[in-house]
Amino acid sequence: MRSFGTEISGNCGRNDELSPKAHAAIISKHEAGVLRKDLAAEFRVSEKTITNTLKRWKSHNTVESLP
Repeated sequence: MRSFGTEISGNCGRNDELSPKAHAAIISKHEAGVLRKDLAAEFRVSEKTITNTLKRWKSHNTVESLP
């Protein structure tokens, strides 16, 4: 039995955005050599999300969400 307040993976909706802090962590860990699949598992997102974050960083030099 789970204790009260334990996050259930279904609680996180598909359209939730990563915070700028999470984006920055993804970028720095990737630059340190962590694989995309490992980043996806750690941040509980798809590899596509990791790829998009890295592309956004390379093209716009920002960790903020784009319109």
